[in-house]
Amino acid sequence: MKKFISTFSFLSLLLVPASAFCMEVSVEITGPQELSSLKSGIEKSVVTRCITRGIALEKYGKLTINISKLGEITSYDALLDTKPAKAFHKDIKDTSALSATMDEMINALFIESGKTQAAPVQPAAPPLGQEVAPKIRLPFIAVSIASTGDKIFVSDEKTVYELKGEKASPLWKAPGKNEILRIYPFGDSLIVLAKIINECRSFRIKGSETKERWDKAVFPLGKGLVSTDITFDKIYGTIPYVWSKPSQITGSSPRIPHGFDTISAVTADMKISAGGEAVISYNLEDKLSISDGKSVLWTDDTLAGHTTLFIEDEYKDRREESEPPARYYLEPRISVLGDKIITYRNGQGMAKVVSGLNLFDFSQVLVYTPAGSEYTQNELATFPESYCPDAILFQGKVAALIVKNKSTYIQFLGL
Repeated sequence: MKKFISTFSFLSLLLVPASAFCMEVSVEITGPQELSSLKSGIEKSVVTRCITRGIALEKYGKLTINISKLGEITSYDALLDTKPAKAFHKDIKDTSALSATMDEMINALFIESGKTQAAPVQPAAPPLGQEVAPKIRLPFIAVSIASTGDKIFVSDEKTVYELKGEKASPLWKAPGKNEILRIYPFGDSLIVLAKIINECRSFRIKGSETKERWDKAVFPLGKGLVSTDITFDKIYGTIPYVWSKPSQITGSSPRIPHGFDTISAVTADMKISAGGEAVISYNLEDKLSISDGKSVLWTDDTLAGHTTLFIEDEYKDRREESEPPARYYLEPRISVLGDKIITYRNGQGMAKVVSGLNLFDFSQVLVYTPAGSEYTQNELATFPESYCPDAILFQGKVAALIVKNKSTYIQFLGL
């Protein structure tokens, strides 16, 4: 399956400055470069985790952390500048234990021995790389997840499964050479979006039965189903693919603004759109965007990345001999809960500079919350050396598919 580039560079994405919250966090690391490169990320992660737990950082002066590699053991020492001073020590085997150790340190220095100084403890964000939230392991490499009512469905590239307890039971199999890209809930049935070579196929299934099928991409939008189809043109097109104008199959759906990714679009009533229906998707620059149908109301500053799933133009006569095939990569799924937007990102590191190279450093579940006329991005969880093919909302929680080391698990995360 997919290979990963192992790195902790994702920690640099935690951009919360310690100085903004009064307490200074200083990290000193003695050891190999792999360990030393974590300095900035640890400083910022400690602050983020303290804030998540409701700790009043303005009451503290300085937290000094010393991490030293001593033979096979790494010594983790922390000193909180209080009167009297508070200290924490732990010997760990390798960097994979750093995340859990940071949480132990916070509990020891701020919570267990200083409950009167801290605000009421809030549920902790899942530790980086040491997720403690409930999870269900799957015996296959999953590509998509969906739910109807209290039921969860997952799929690999060929089969849709129903989750019964912690067991995935085969429910429906894609016919012929169709490969499943994504599954969507639609009433009491599922819409299965698939591909065969460079064309889309869609199926509406209920249980193990196929109720309808289409030779195009069909997906739910608003209060109905719409269809579209993809064509490739690497010779004349500035973008090597284009989705056709969506057609209504059933119900009613808003118009998808020009330049928005068609099959990623969702609708929701958002405050930013004056309480009216907004369309949320990704623009041509691969950035999350919100539109009220007339104008773009907000666009994220950061790139969304993509999933591992794609549709590829395999016709060689449409490109030079040395050129790789044109691809359309599925964008991360978007979910909405109230005014919060939930999605995910797969970080590629240096691999993103090489076209068509599906290597990932980490995956993140992201939550966007309104802040006036803007949205702020927060990382709900980060998963090292993994990728996320899909994530949904289920009973008020995020259910994310995380693929790591050729295995998949469903990670449940509270919002």
